[in-house]
Amino acid sequence: MLHKRPDGSLVEVEVHIPPQARRAVLLDNGMGAPQEYWDWVCDALPADMGYVRFNRPGYGLSTPDTRYGLEPRFELLQELRDTYLPQLPVVLAGHSLGGYFVAAYASMYPDAVEGVSHVVMIDATEVVSLRHARRTDVDRWSHQRMVMEQVFAATGLSVFRPAMNAHQQYRPEINRSYRAFLATPGTWATAHREYRDAQTYPELSELDCPLTVITAENNIGDNTLHAGVQARLAVISQRARHHFVLGSDHESLLAVPKHAEEVAGLIAGEPPAGPLGPAWQPSTTEHRADGDVTGRKEQLARS
Repeated sequence: MLHKRPDGSLVEVEVHIPPQARRAVLLDNGMGAPQEYWDWVCDALPADMGYVRFNRPGYGLSTPDTRYGLEPRFELLQELRDTYLPQLPVVLAGHSLGGYFVAAYASMYPDAVEGVSHVVMIDATEVVSLRHARRTDVDRWSHQRMVMEQVFAATGLSVFRPAMNAHQQYRPEINRSYRAFLATPGTWATAHREYRDAQTYPELSELDCPLTVITAENNIGDNTLHAGVQARLAVISQRARHHFVLGSDHESLLAVPKHAEEVAGLIAGEPPAGPLGPAWQPSTTEHRADGDVTGRKEQLARS
């Protein structure tokens, strides 16, 4: 459906609030990703939990927004809450850059934390690391990739080599929608704009509500460095949990049903009640041998 904003612009949104809903989750996407990629997560939510997921301006059918900075992101999140979730306790959950957006909104926007029971950052972007990467080879590669994906989309080549969901891991109708989304030049123009804008965002420093940081075990590049960066995100709240999804990577956290079910369980489950503390251990759903847990702690300590 299309949500009409006060200025007349439109936001593509999917709202599911069942009659028995006692709570809901507001889901924010990663950069260059469509709201449909939450499909497995939404399927795994309990019957008493509704959801709202949406495409940010410039993605899908949502009207592009020429404004930079965090304020437009915060205004949209608040508007969606006020419109669709006015009476329900809310979990704010986001993947990748969306994880940063929901935590920044709860941390910085006036009174945003009221009614928020839990923030869940899913392999979230850490903007300080992003800023430090500026003008490095990684930054140049990211810039070049998004420009090339825009060219591939404009020429129709992206249909034959999609940048994401290459293994077609969703239901057929979601796979088709996802492929069409990636084959739209505006998707990559918006992603490039968000990437550059994100390099100016402030570091997260304090969050006055429970926080779960979910980290993929496997990532492009240095897994130990990535795990350490993710661990630092968890210390912004005094009620925090850091959880690793074993066998997952950044994309498969949502694209593989068993990983998505684990993510949904953390979204819908009991929020953490205390700080990580000096003796914290990362949590996992599957059993991990004691030596592996010790090794993970040593890796994080060195990062």
